[in-house]
Amino acid sequence: MNIEIANRLFEYRKQQGLSQEQLAERIGVSRQAVSKWERAESSPDTDNLIELARLYGVSLDDLLFTDEPTRKDPAEEDRPKEHVSVSLKGIHVIDGADEVHVSWKEGIKVTSHGEVEFDSGAMGTAMTLFYALPVPLLSILYLFIGLYWGQWHPGWVVFLVIPVYYIVLDAIVNHRRKKKKEQE
Repeated sequence: MNIEIANRLFEYRKQQGLSQEQLAERIGVSRQAVSKWERAESSPDTDNLIELARLYGVSLDDLLFTDEPTRKDPAEEDRPKEHVSVSLKGIHVIDGADEVHVSWKEGIKVTSHGEVEFDSGAMGTAMTLFYALPVPLLSILYLFIGLYWGQWHPGWVVFLVIPVYYIVLDAIVNHRRKKKKEQE
């Protein structure tokens, strides 16, 4: 705890004409705890700070504010600001050193701390499109089967195809990536 805050706690207690023991009894802590707060050896928890502010008739800001400037994390100053851009070209999100770019032309690209973690550009636009299609398409198919023919029960079987679809698609993508690495 800051010594300035500890001195302020001592002054407020003295202004109220309370001993450490009387203050401790009023807020439900030990006298030793009050002593430690006033010697800056420990800090009161949030509940105790609220009780102290009420007892002294001051705000928490008055109780805790110091003239010391707050220390800024040097990493925060160097870090770029957060940014989100949505356009016809796609969606681009920057969060510090991390970036995500999603577009129909280039696919999905995730960059973290300057290193590319995922780049669907190697898959191509068609493969990116195929990754997005099955769930909405199968949902529409399920609704069509259910509404048109009243076959709600057998229609759910359509959703069992989704994992198979993704397994086949992943196999194709991994094969293409392996080929591309071999060519490099």
